[in-house]
Amino acid sequence: MNMRLVLIRFLLVFPLIILLSCEEIPIVIADPVIPDSEKVVLIEELTGASCPNCPKGSAAIENILTKFPGRVAVVGIHGDFLSNPTAKSKYDFRHPKDKSLENWFQPWFGKPSASINRVKDENDMIMIDIPELWQAAVENELLKPHQMNLLLDTKFNGVTRKLDLEIAAIPLIDLAGSYNISIFLTESDIIDAQSNGAVIIDAYNHKHVLRDMMTKFDGDNFGSDLKKDAIIKKNYAYTLPIEPAGLWNPAKMEVVVMISRATPSDVSVVQAAYKKVEN
Repeated sequence: MNMRLVLIRFLLVFPLIILLSCEEIPIVIADPVIPDSEKVVLIEELTGASCPNCPKGSAAIENILTKFPGRVAVVGIHGDFLSNPTAKSKYDFRHPKDKSLENWFQPWFGKPSASINRVKDENDMIMIDIPELWQAAVENELLKPHQMNLLLDTKFNGVTRKLDLEIAAIPLIDLAGSYNISIFLTESDIIDAQSNGAVIIDAYNHKHVLRDMMTKFDGDNFGSDLKKDAIIKKNYAYTLPIEPAGLWNPAKMEVVVMISRATPSDVSVVQAAYKKVEN
């Protein structure tokens, strides 16, 4: 056999040998190491009872809450788009402040969509409409430095149904600029109908439903140029309605508070906190 033929055979067979002998080594990406701090991230989800894809978003949020217990606060916003009750619904979760918030978050391109600490992306958008990306966004926020402690004290009178809320904010560094405070009242474990794909789930567990706000929808002024260790206290009060029947159950409600930056270019959340209405 001449050397030319041997060389040709070698060139044909050698790549096959290489392919058969090489094993694919998977790339393992470790979970980020989240600092142990008091930092709490806020998720504001645009959702709706008539939104066929929204159960997927709700499931993603519950997974995040399980992964980061005590580190994430959630508000479910039922505005206009796909938020009308289904044909089987008992309740209408829509509220004027939900609608105002949904419009404030524009632009967004569908539901479910969520803001993670109101951080803007490279396109100046706050909302993320892919639930699979929400956890990574939460992790990214938890990796950022903790800049403020936010303490809540609630007192609820079961007879008058009055909720008194005391808030104490303690900046851990000097925080320049202007800041707003937003206070949400949410309710969970509301069993009612929900669209899911082409069907309606009759007994769906609606969680973190925004019922009302104790501030303006876009927040109240909280202060400017906050100084390290200078305690800022605020007091609010709210009387829970008794109607409609089956809603406004204080045992299932939370108060969610956030402090956010208040400039046109930066509306991100510095710190969030949440506490049960009825302790």
